[in-house]
This record gives sequence, C-alpha cells and structure tokens, in this order.
Amino acid sequence: MFKKFVDGLAFGAGFSIAFIALWTVSSFIIFPAFFEAQFSDLDGSEMIVPDESESTANPNIPVGGDVPFYALSIEERIDAASAIALAKYEPSDDGRMKAVITEYLKLEPGTMVRFEIGNEYPSSSYYPTEGRNRGDGVVIFFTGSPATMQSSTSVNGDRITGLNDIPLALFREKCADDDA
Repeated sequence: MFKKFVDGLAFGAGFSIAFIALWTVSSFIIFPAFFEAQFSDLDGSEMIVPDESESTANPNIPVGGDVPFYALSIEERIDAASAIALAKYEPSDDGRMKAVITEYLKLEPGTMVRFEIGNEYPSSSYYPTEGRNRGDGVVIFFTGSPATMQSSTSVNGDRITGLNDIPLALFREKCADDDA
C-alpha cells in the first residue's frame, strides 16, 4: 500500500511539472506582447517612463494620420520627427562597429533625448560580417518626448541610401528648413 502511495505521489509530481512547463510555453506563444513589454529593456540602460501627458510613439502605430512612419515621404518624416540624429560607425576594442551620435540634424525645443552627442547608439552598432557593407553611419528618426526611435537608415559616403539615395547635404538643408 505504501508503494502505491509513493507511485501516486511521483505521478502527481510529474504531472504537475509537465502542466507548469506546458502552461509557461503556451503563455509565451499566446501572450508574446506581454512578455516583450516586461523584458524589453534588459540591456542595462536606464528605462525612461514618460508621464501620461507625454507622447509614447511606436513604429507600428501611425504618427498622425493613417500612414505608418516608415511609409511617409522624406519631408513628412522630417516634419513628424522631434529629433533626427546622425551617427557614424567607429571600430571598438571588441571588434564591433559602434554607432556614435555625432550630431542632431533636428532637435525640437523641449525634446528629451536619451543619447547625447558622443554616446553610442547600441541598436545600430554591429559586428562586421565579411561581404556585407552597412555603410559609414546611420540616420535615426525619433518622435515624441522622451524621444522614441521610429526608423533608421544607412549613410554611405555622402548619401543616405535608405532615403532614395538623397545627398546628406540636401537632407541637412531639409532638416534646417523644417526648424525655421
């Protein structure tokens, strides 16, 4: 009789462990957005929590109107952005190419930005791969305050390849005209 009790206890423990494991896995599949939101800032950086009155932009949600940010024209992107940063790639000691913010082409007054000039923008840093060229830098569009990244595109030489190969000088002019 004691052996039946121990066998039943072992079966119940095994069943419970299997149930908990299946529940956990199914939760990740059924509710992935919940887990992304809970663990999205694990890179050790300071997480900024805006007030309810501040903008909380998201690249999947249209910024003013029905058109997502990535689908806007160059002029509309510049107009919708609260900050536009230019970062250049610099080699680091560990072999990575660090995207270092060199300047803000546009920065609306009162916009809180997380990255100052000279800071690395980790989301655009990368480890080089043979046969793949990511260009000389990147242009990063932010919206809202605190500024939230909406999109980025490569800079190759004096051209911004992801924006119809627009010359960087012309893009600077467009950003300056928007500030005026």
